[in-house]
Amino acid sequence: MRYRNQSRGAASVVVIGVNTHGMGLIRECLGTEAVLPTKSTAYQDAVQIVQKTRPNVVIMGFDVDFDAAVDLGARLQAEQVGIHLVAISERTDPERIRSAMRAGYREYVVLPEDGPLLRQAVHDAAYGTEQQEDLGEVIAIVGAKGGLGSTLVATNLAAELSALYQVCLADFDFSMGDVAAFLDLKPSSSILDLMENLHRLDSRLFKGSVSIHPASKLQLLSQPTDLAPYTALRDEDLIRILSIAAETYQYVFVDCGAHIDTATLTATTAADRILLVCTPDVVSVKNAWRRLQMLEQQKIEPDTIRLVLNQWEKGAEISDKDIETNLKIPIAARLHKDSACPRSIALGQLVRSVDKRSQFHADIAAAASLITEGVDQVEAPTGRRAFGWLFR
Repeated sequence: MRYRNQSRGAASVVVIGVNTHGMGLIRECLGTEAVLPTKSTAYQDAVQIVQKTRPNVVIMGFDVDFDAAVDLGARLQAEQVGIHLVAISERTDPERIRSAMRAGYREYVVLPEDGPLLRQAVHDAAYGTEQQEDLGEVIAIVGAKGGLGSTLVATNLAAELSALYQVCLADFDFSMGDVAAFLDLKPSSSILDLMENLHRLDSRLFKGSVSIHPASKLQLLSQPTDLAPYTALRDEDLIRILSIAAETYQYVFVDCGAHIDTATLTATTAADRILLVCTPDVVSVKNAWRRLQMLEQQKIEPDTIRLVLNQWEKGAEISDKDIETNLKIPIAARLHKDSACPRSIALGQLVRSVDKRSQFHADIAAAASLITEGVDQVEAPTGRRAFGWLFR
């Protein structure tokens, strides 16, 4: 979830594809926050105007011509590095929001309800830091089915990187998220607190809502301890949370669990990298295939997906070759089936805390190179305990 921010004082704004009513809403929302053009630019003239004026912010209307808005967003993002793209509409549409994200839009604003978000976007472009800086990387971890260890992988992998990087693990399982229990934490704040304060959400508020794991210093954005009725999850709210997280941390791990819902679809769309976790059995591989089909329908780039085989052991029910042949994707990393794993879950501890010589922990340490070094695959286990990336 990367962009470059180049600010030089007051924001310059170009408005594209917005009707008269929409221009009125924008003026009413922004007030004196920015100098606005007298009228909206037509879609066909957008590239020329943006190249000429080089604005900090482009506000793109999604109601007049949706396809043109998406195509222009991708083109402008490729040609004008650092431009802040904002999509505006008068209605919420999850599929449109995801399309906007894929095209490089940083916000999808529904006016007039999301007026504060538009003001904040323009303000950030005007008064942000002068140096160019990248957003942190967002890694979505998705289970092929429930009970195969995706949360175990998420917690241990995130903790492995937290020794050297600023790392946050966000629990996006809004049905039965239990990352806090895996780390034996009792959070005083949760993601619910952020969702109730989106109008003033920034890095400071985000950091005030996380819990810190004492042993690893991993920062966790948890689900509430009590089950909360999430009856109206909105893509734009989840995008806002992920955007602030990416501004605050170098790596943001998102534990999606095995559910296919708004949170999972949004996280996988926003993610720079997706780890699909499955186990070497028929049901898991079949469901992994279904997940891959879903990601393809979302138009997720295949090179962002990494297949992680958990509970791996020699002589498994399905061979590595069979898995790769059926899924048409290479196995990026193999994590040994290890007796330390169920013990770590029972105790609410990291696997390395239960057994420093655990093969699973060695595999996790090696798998960290999928994130930090961007490799496509980790070497298959040889039966020896390998040193992790930290010691290579």
